Amino acid sequence: MTTATPIKALCLILAFLWAAPLWAAYEELRVETNNEFGGRTIVFRNNLEGISEGKNFYDSAGKIMREERDYTDDWANAHGTKSLLNEYLFDIKIKEVREYSPAYAARRLIKKQINYYEQATGTLVRTENHFAQAHLGYNIVYFDLGTKTRMEWFYPANELGYQKVISTYDKKGKLLQTESFFTEKSADYYGCVRSILVTDGEKKLREEWFFTEKWAAANNGAVRKVKVYFYNPSYPQDPKIYYFNGQDEVVQPVEPFED
Repeated sequence: MTTATPIKALCLILAFLWAAPLWAAYEELRVETNNEFGGRTIVFRNNLEGISEGKNFYDSAGKIMREERDYTDDWANAHGTKSLLNEYLFDIKIKEVREYSPAYAARRLIKKQINYYEQATGTLVRTENHFAQAHLGYNIVYFDLGTKTRMEWFYPANELGYQKVISTYDKKGKLLQTESFFTEKSADYYGCVRSILVTDGEKKLREEWFFTEKWAAANNGAVRKVKVYFYNPSYPQDPKIYYFNGQDEVVQPVEPFED
C-alpha cells in the first residue's frame, strides 16, 4: 500500500502532462444565455483543430442544436474548410453547411456544399454543390438509402444554352434520363425550349426536342423532333428521325433542326 500512492501520483502527473496540450489548445471565450433555442451558447477557440471561433448552441434541456465553426486561414488552406455549420434535431444531425477556402475552391471547383440528412435515420438525402465558377451554377443531388436517384443542375448566370438540366437514375445508380431546359434567349434564337435524352446507362435509346411556337409556325407545325436509336450487331441501322405536330401527326419541317 505504501508504494501504490507514489505510483498513482506519478500516473496522474503523466496523464496531466499528456493532456495539457489539448487543454491549452481549447479556450472558452464566453457563455451566452437564453439563445434562440432557450438555452446556452458556448463560444470558444481551439488552436489544435484550427478553429478561430466556434459556437455550440444548446436548448433549455442541454441538447446540442447547432454548431458553428470558423477556421483560421492556415487551417483552411491546408484542409479546405473555411467555415462549418451543423444543425441537429434530437441529437441527430439534419443539416451541414461547409464553405471552402478560395484555394480549395480553385482546385475542386466547389465553393460551398450543403448536406441534408433524414432525421429518423441520419442518412444523407440531399446535397447542394455551389460551384466557384459562375457559369457552372449549382446542382442538387437527391439520394435514397445512399444511392443517387436524381440530380438537378441550375445555371443562373447563363444567357445562352442551358438554364436547367435534370438527370434521373435507377436504384443501382444507372442513368435513365436527362432533361435539358434552355434559356429564354437561347430558345428564341435556336427555336428549342427543352430536350430529353432517354438512356440505358451510357447507351442512347431516344432523344426528343420540343420547339417554340415561332419555330413550329415556320416549319409546318412541327412541335417535336424524335430520334430513335437501334442496337443490333447483326443488322446495323442508323437512328430514325421523326417530326410531329401538335396532333402527333408526322410532318416534314422546312429546315430540319440540327442536334
